[in-house]
Amino acid sequence: MIKGDSGEYELLEYAVERCSKLNNPNYILTCEIGVREGLGSKRMMDLLTTKNHYHIGIDPYGSLEYPHFDPKFTANKESRIVVIEPGGTGAKYSNNMRDQLKEDLLPYPNFHLMNMTDLKFMELYPKGLPVYYDGYPCICSEYSCVHFDGPHRTIDILRQALFFCDRSHDGTTFCFDDYKTYNIELIQCVCMAFGFEEIKKGKQKIVLRREDGA
Repeated sequence: MIKGDSGEYELLEYAVERCSKLNNPNYILTCEIGVREGLGSKRMMDLLTTKNHYHIGIDPYGSLEYPHFDPKFTANKESRIVVIEPGGTGAKYSNNMRDQLKEDLLPYPNFHLMNMTDLKFMELYPKGLPVYYDGYPCICSEYSCVHFDGPHRTIDILRQALFFCDRSHDGTTFCFDDYKTYNIELIQCVCMAFGFEEIKKGKQKIVLRREDGA
């Protein structure tokens, strides 16, 4: 059984359903940053089985240590000293978890794991991804739905949002996980410049959609 450590998957499905209604004759490209054990990607792909789609999962695994949350600032009035506590480190997702994920998602031929950090992915694939549809080569360069569930630092998510905003189209949806742990107002403000508007909000996830005219 494929597991997950997130919540409100119904909002993620809502985001996919909004983009899957697009009648794109070529492809629907979806992406999840922070795949972990694969439940998020699975539920995204389950809604696209009748579509010409391709799904990318981005996760470095390998038990990498990295700042996961924004730093905390504590000020002392008397001493006038500000103590900065770094954000907690990322959870240790081992290569064994990655190997199990690959086995679990074998029934999904349109799933492709990018076993790397989000920074490395954005560095290597700014112009799109070479894939095959119906036996013909195709460059996927516009994303229809993205699930942001990797590092929860504002700077990381802002960097990701800018990358995918610039590679979105009318009707693209973004789903942000654990949005209360970072500056979602700043993220939304940046996304608004590309035509994104909030369409659904839960206690843990928030969904934005790019509207026509952006």
